[in-house]
Amino acid sequence: MEVGRAKAGFVAVLIAAALLLVAGAGSLPLLDPDESRFARTSVEMLASQDLVVPRFEGQPRLVKPPLLHWIQIALFRVLGPTELAARLPAGLATLGSLAIVGWIARRRFGWEGALWGAAVMATMPLVVACGRLGTLDALLSVHVLAVVALDIAEPEEGGRSKALAIGFLLGLAFLAKGPVGVVLPVLMVLAGRTACGRDILPAWRELARGLAGWCVVVLPWGLAFLDRIGVAGTLALVRRESLERFFSGGEHIERPWFVLAVLIVGTWPWIGPVAIGIARSALRRSDPASRTAVYAGAALLIGVLFFSISRSKLASYVLPLAPFAAIVAVWELGQELAAPRERIASSFLLSLTLGAAALGLWFAPSFGGDAIGAGFATFGGLALGAACAVGLVGLIARRPRWVWGAGAAASAAFVVAALIFVAPDIARRRSAAYLIEALPGMRDPSRPVVTVAMKVPSLTFYLGRPCEEVPLEHLATRIDREDSPWYVLDLRDLERADRATLERLVEAGRLGKYVVLEERS
Repeated sequence: MEVGRAKAGFVAVLIAAALLLVAGAGSLPLLDPDESRFARTSVEMLASQDLVVPRFEGQPRLVKPPLLHWIQIALFRVLGPTELAARLPAGLATLGSLAIVGWIARRRFGWEGALWGAAVMATMPLVVACGRLGTLDALLSVHVLAVVALDIAEPEEGGRSKALAIGFLLGLAFLAKGPVGVVLPVLMVLAGRTACGRDILPAWRELARGLAGWCVVVLPWGLAFLDRIGVAGTLALVRRESLERFFSGGEHIERPWFVLAVLIVGTWPWIGPVAIGIARSALRRSDPASRTAVYAGAALLIGVLFFSISRSKLASYVLPLAPFAAIVAVWELGQELAAPRERIASSFLLSLTLGAAALGLWFAPSFGGDAIGAGFATFGGLALGAACAVGLVGLIARRPRWVWGAGAAASAAFVVAALIFVAPDIARRRSAAYLIEALPGMRDPSRPVVTVAMKVPSLTFYLGRPCEEVPLEHLATRIDREDSPWYVLDLRDLERADRATLERLVEAGRLGKYVVLEERS
C-alpha cells in the first residue's frame, strides 16, 4: 500500500474511532455501580475543593487514587457534571492508546502497519465498551501501554530521558489505579525483555531516573494523603484494596479461565490471528524483524497470567491487554502479505469466525424474544455474513487485505449495532435515572430516599444528595421513624421481605428491577 494512502487511512481510522467513542456518549445515563460512583465522587470533590481524599456521600472513598477524579473535575468545571464529561476521559484515553499502537506499528511495520494496528484495536468490542464508560480502566490502559511502548524501542533510543519518562508514566498509572498500575507494566517489560533476549534489568542509573520520575508524580499527592490518613491507615488500605483483593478476591471472584474467555470475546474477531501470531513469532524469535511481535506476545501472555492468578476479576480489567493483541495481529498480517500464497491461516480463521458469528446471530433463540434482540441479530448477522462472503473471496484470490478489511468493517458494524440496540436496554436496567423520571417526587429534598439491601449510586448522582441504606431485615424499624421516605427495593428482595412489613407500605411505581414503596397514608 502506498505511504500516502496508508497515512490517510490511519487518520481516517482515528477520526472514525473518535466518533464511535464520543457520539451519543452523553445520551444515556450513568450506570451502576462504578460510573455513577466515580462521577458523584468527582462532584463532591469539586464541591469541597478537596483534591486529596475522594469522598462519596460525604464519606472518604479510598479504594482508588484520584487521577480519574481530577480529570473529571476539570471537565465538570467546563461542561458541568454531565454524562459526556464523566465519560470523556475514557474516550480520550482510548484514542491515546490507538495513537500509541499506531506509533509502535509505524516504527516497526510502516504506515500500513499503523493503519491496521489502529483498525484492529478500534474494532475490538472490549475497547469500545470501556472507552465509552466513565471508569478508570481506559486511563490505566493508556499509561501501561505508554510505558511498554517506550521500552519496546531499541535500548539506545530515547537517551537519558527515556527512563525518566517511564518513571513519570508509571507514576500516572499508579495514580490511575494504585499498585497494579506499577506491577502490571513492570511485569510486561520484564516478560518482553526476557522473550527478546535483552537485558532483563536496566542499569542502576536508569532505575534511579525511573524512580525519580515516579516520585515527582506520586509524592505530592502521596505525602498529602499520608498526612490526612496516617501511615497505619494507608498501610491498611494497601493491604485491603491491593493484597487482599488480589489473593482473596472480595466481591468479584471468578475462575482462572475467566480472563481468557473475556480476552477471546473482547478482542473478537481478532483472537485467531492473535493466537497464530504469538505462536509464529515465538518460533521466529531469533529474527530481528519479529522482535516487536515477540515482545508484545510475551507482554500479553504475562498479563493473562497476572489477571488469571488474581482472585478478583472483572471483564474490564483485561482492557490493558488489548493493545498488545492488536500489535501481534498486525505483525501476523504482515507475514501473510509477505507470502499470501503460503500463509493463509489467520485469514482463514478470521473468515471462519465471522461466518460462525453470523450463523449464531441468525439462529440463536435468545435473540428472537423481543424487538431489540431481533433488530440486533438481523443487523449484526447481515453485516457479519457479508463480511464472511468477502473474506472467502479474499481467501480464494489470496488477498489478505480483503479478508482483514472485511473483518474490521464487520466488527465495527457489530459494535455500532450493539450501541444502537443493546446499550439503551442496559442503561434502563443498570441506572436509576429513568426511575427518577418516572417518579419526579423523589427529587423533593424534604423526603428521604432509602435503598433497601442494595447500593444505587446513580440515585445519589441524579438526586444530588446522599441516600440512606438499610438492610432488608431492618426495614420495619426504619418505617417506625415516620418521616415518609421513598423506599427503593430490588424486585427479588421484595419477594423476600416480611409480609407484615410490606402491608404497611404501598407501591408508588416500578421500573426495570426497581420498585419504589412509600408508607400508607
